[in-house]
Amino acid sequence: MNDAAADLRFVPLDAGDTATLDAWLRLTEDGADGVPLSAAPPCEADLAGSVRFAPPGTALAGEVAFLDGEAVGAVRLVLPDGAPVAVVDQLLTASKERRQGIGTALVGRARALAGDHGRTLLVADVVQALPGGPARDEGPAAFAAAVGATPADGPEGVHQWLDLARHDPLAGGVPEVPAGYRLQRWGTITPDGFAVAVSELGQSLGESRPETWGEGPEAIRTSHVRRYERMRVGRGRRAYHVGVVHEETGELAGFTSASKTTGNPEHLLQGMTVVAAGHRGHGLGLLLKLANLAHVREYEPSVRLIETANADDNRPMIALNEAMGFVPQERFVSWEVPVVPAG
Repeated sequence: MNDAAADLRFVPLDAGDTATLDAWLRLTEDGADGVPLSAAPPCEADLAGSVRFAPPGTALAGEVAFLDGEAVGAVRLVLPDGAPVAVVDQLLTASKERRQGIGTALVGRARALAGDHGRTLLVADVVQALPGGPARDEGPAAFAAAVGATPADGPEGVHQWLDLARHDPLAGGVPEVPAGYRLQRWGTITPDGFAVAVSELGQSLGESRPETWGEGPEAIRTSHVRRYERMRVGRGRRAYHVGVVHEETGELAGFTSASKTTGNPEHLLQGMTVVAAGHRGHGLGLLLKLANLAHVREYEPSVRLIETANADDNRPMIALNEAMGFVPQERFVSWEVPVVPAG
């Protein structure tokens, strides 16, 4: 480790420490790479809110690295409940301080933080180019390999973008709703009458739910969706939903979700789309997405760029997105390394 890395001072990232939080925000915003169709520009309200509101079922642990009083790096881990892994949410070195050993020092801190929380494996998604796709920086994958990480088994993620200035999937309108179904819109907060169904569909991805999910107080059965809503509100995000209701039973047969930050009026994140197994084969997935896009554009007319990601083995959803005009831009490859180095 060189002198710069040896002199680093690590300060916990805490919502109550305004000076450290502000330094981290500047570092994160300055570190945005600006690669087209790779990531939305950082939103300060969303970033600050993320420190206070972790994703449901997780905790966060982060630190900012200071050198001579200046923030030069940061590391943040997502710690899923009941799992032996720590997911690297951020590992960032200030651009002018790169190749000074700071990145390697941050990996060391990530390992220490993960170990402090009883984790045995560090996992990180690394952006890499798709075969025949736009070029992507090969440095992150090379760095991961240099610190001993290896690509994990399992599917990769495919990151797709839709530029509405190039292709408007609503040019032909929203498809007709199949007989026996009706659409239902809502915003950030799910109506009480759908909260259980949204929680169960979201966790089961539309497959058969465990029998035990029908047991217990409604407050527990709806907690999954309510925790997501708390996170979104805390981060200043707005969400738009469309559900499809089976009229004969009154059951929610599926839903889709999209959300956006306050600081990026042109950007939209297409979230989960799920249809219950017993209602598939009626074109409900495409209907939901197009109906929700129409919903979004009524309230967010500045939206132009939409991103979404799916595991590469989820070919039906990737094909559905491509039918809407989404274009694959890059892949997310999961790399992993033991918290305690081998040897």
